[in-house]
Amino acid sequence: MQKQKKDAPLYLQIYKELQKRIENGVYKENELIPSESSLQAEFNVSRITIRRSLQDLELAGFIKIRKGKGAIVQPMRKYSDLVGVSSFSQEAREAGERPSSIILEFEETKATGIVCDYLQLEEGADIYRLKRLRLKNGRIIGMNEQFISRDTGVVIHGEELNEKTSIYALYEEQGLHIERAVETIEAVMPTPNLRKELYMDEGEPLFRRERITYDYLNRPLELSINSYKADEYKYVITLKKEEL
Repeated sequence: MQKQKKDAPLYLQIYKELQKRIENGVYKENELIPSESSLQAEFNVSRITIRRSLQDLELAGFIKIRKGKGAIVQPMRKYSDLVGVSSFSQEAREAGERPSSIILEFEETKATGIVCDYLQLEEGADIYRLKRLRLKNGRIIGMNEQFISRDTGVVIHGEELNEKTSIYALYEEQGLHIERAVETIEAVMPTPNLRKELYMDEGEPLFRRERITYDYLNRPLELSINSYKADEYKYVITLKKEEL
């Protein structure tokens, strides 16, 4: 272990060393790191010191401690810049990952409730509804549900949808150019059904991204509700100073 400042607590020195091993791939994603007893012997410290280091690593999102199993290295979080309108596929590819989706449901249905409010539609207006699991490198990371207005003239055929379909690309192909989007982000607890669909543990939170997308005529195209596992994303917001 590389020496830290002499006044740095032992648990912090061990934390930094384990963090470096994770970031350098010595301990690989989704694999167990050495047990508490092994780390205790390696660093020649007390069990309490090792536990403090591991607890801090878990709080920082590097590992997940599972009772009876040990500490598992978590996938490194990817950064998503919220300036500009981009699709899930585009964001994933820019992060160097392979995006895909599993289509769970697709239907032609009627708008009700808040969908009418968000899409500025009359109650009972025709819409498309699409529900998909989101994956990166074959790993489930979230759920996407889209409510798409048919008032704009967009046409979607369910049989043409597949795991690589980008709805944004489909809009562009049909001459519906995206102009802007309004997005709300919040931390929420998943419903029991969503927790099962995303294989989440009890008590794990979600990042919920709710986006309304508008075309160049300022018409709402869609309401997109994205629920992502909180340990998979870290969002970066670029702020610019207003011109004086």
